[in-house]
Amino acid sequence: MKILHIVEDFSVKSGGLRTVIANLDFFLKKHGYDSYILSSDQEKEDDIFIVEASNGWLYSKEWKPKINHIVKTYHIDIIHIHGVWLCPQYVGAKYAVQNNIPLVFSCHGMYQPWLWKKGTLKKKIYLNLVSKKWFKKANIIHSITDNETKNIKKYFPKNSYFEIPNLISFSENSNEFKADGKYIFYLGRLNKTKGIDILIKAFAQLNNKNIQLKIAGGFNEYKAELDKLVHELGLSERVSFLGEVKGNEKTKLIREAWVMASPTFSDVIGMVNLEAALNKTPMITTHKTGLKEGWNTNGGYLINPNIKELTAKLKEAISWNAEERKLKGEQLYEFAKQNYSWSEQFYKWEELYTSILKNKVHVK
Repeated sequence: MKILHIVEDFSVKSGGLRTVIANLDFFLKKHGYDSYILSSDQEKEDDIFIVEASNGWLYSKEWKPKINHIVKTYHIDIIHIHGVWLCPQYVGAKYAVQNNIPLVFSCHGMYQPWLWKKGTLKKKIYLNLVSKKWFKKANIIHSITDNETKNIKKYFPKNSYFEIPNLISFSENSNEFKADGKYIFYLGRLNKTKGIDILIKAFAQLNNKNIQLKIAGGFNEYKAELDKLVHELGLSERVSFLGEVKGNEKTKLIREAWVMASPTFSDVIGMVNLEAALNKTPMITTHKTGLKEGWNTNGGYLINPNIKELTAKLKEAISWNAEERKLKGEQLYEFAKQNYSWSEQFYKWEELYTSILKNKVHVK
């Protein structure tokens, strides 16, 4: 079985999307399948196919020739589209349908209701007049949570669906938590969707002046708005923006955090949540992620994205002693290992791809 993944951006800037696709590619190869990735951007260490396109829609006349070259050269059996809004996904889906190549379509949370609040008219026009014609002919639409399935069905009611959550690789983790100082840690894109302003306002409600808030994510225009909020709340000495972090630096920051928080308005599992669990760090996030409710009773917290609920959970977290904090992290690790592990769940991807090859006819 040979699979071509098409994604707009495979660089670190794409956040959790890169992690999801990189892991899927790795485990496919590990189990003896041929897997290839086509994108407009990558990291230096990556070995993938690239079409250079830097305009807003990532338009390039090279997308179709490159896809055709990969398909013909490597005898591709399945094209898997990741994402919804840009040229590579549109061209890839159109090519698959026109050449009768089985098509998988993963939205990765990009049709979630919250994300339609901005640019609604343009998105509806693009969906209905440009992309929907091809996306609706996917053999299977992959969804990450039950809520995402319900949301996507509003746009593609006749398609077949296959639900597989985001997953992460678990190994025996001997990390021993070091209780040297306390900080709350946010890791992710600086974006209004992520509720970072809520986190800063909730942090301002804490009475403990010794605890810090560290925010990691690539700087952009939204940072100026967050800087202003931090200054207005008198938190300049206690809140730090770290910029983009990765590799060992990122792992160290996660492991040594007292607690992590991501009060997002829209997400589907969220890789940052699984990374926290992997490193035995308690994580406060929201019901909007679609995480299993057991997260709430196994070392993590699920809240609604508002200041009141987040403040309450942060106060509870900073009241733990070191042993309680360590136990919470270990509980979350075990819960996530059982429910979101590649070793436990990869068989679902095999089932998805195999089912497509048994019936190569596109949805009409």
